[in-house]
Amino acid sequence: MLGDIRCEHDTWQAMNLSGRYSDATPLSAAALGAATASFLDHAWRRFLTVVDHAPALLERCRPASSPWPDDAAALSRLADAVIDAEGLVDEIVHGGFVAEHERRARAWPAIETLLSRSAAVGAHRPSE
Repeated sequence: MLGDIRCEHDTWQAMNLSGRYSDATPLSAAALGAATASFLDHAWRRFLTVVDHAPALLERCRPASSPWPDDAAALSRLADAVIDAEGLVDEIVHGGFVAEHERRARAWPAIETLLSRSAAVGAHRPSE
């Protein structure tokens, strides 16, 4: 799931940075906003699976001690992002309505953290 989100993010980011559709037609501000909303909605639906499985996985990845302290810090940031997302899910499920723009705004930091930090964990380790 995270790979799918990363792929969609890369596509969205390339379009955002270029200011053009894939056929080189310039993007309007409305189209960019719609593309961003669409990306965030798709990412959120996929991210829900990550939120379901991440706590157990993160717990298994946290050794008592590690020769890679950067990994421990990245895992802590990932765990915090998942906790924030779990709070949003809980609010949506038990608290009632959360407006789409608010959900997108609150979900994005967690999604962004998982995209950036999950790639960082283990990136500096030598190949085995």
